Amino acid sequence: MLKILLPALLLSAGVPDAAFARDAQPDVHVSYRDLDLRSPAGIAQLDRRISRAIDAVCPVPTGTELQRKLAIYKCRRVKAAEVAGQRAGALASATQASVSIAATR
Repeated sequence: MLKILLPALLLSAGVPDAAFARDAQPDVHVSYRDLDLRSPAGIAQLDRRISRAIDAVCPVPTGTELQRKLAIYKCRRVKAAEVAGQRAGALASATQASVSIAATR
């Protein structure tokens, strides 16, 4: 099965939600080449990797400054929504590859 890198988070320096990620690398890639996305364990590991990538881009809120916390939480929601389609596509590809292999037997 062909697996590629999932471009998890594409940052735009001009977007207010990415204000906390401006100093980060422009792209964060989540590799799933080594995962079996047909298994619950593989899917859970992919979700953990995506979560860590979001953590790298949108820092975990600390302190008491409410505006900063709200901006960080919004950043995390936006980034999670951005990768949802890519995650679904990776899972669908894994399922389709499994179906096509089963069909050739």
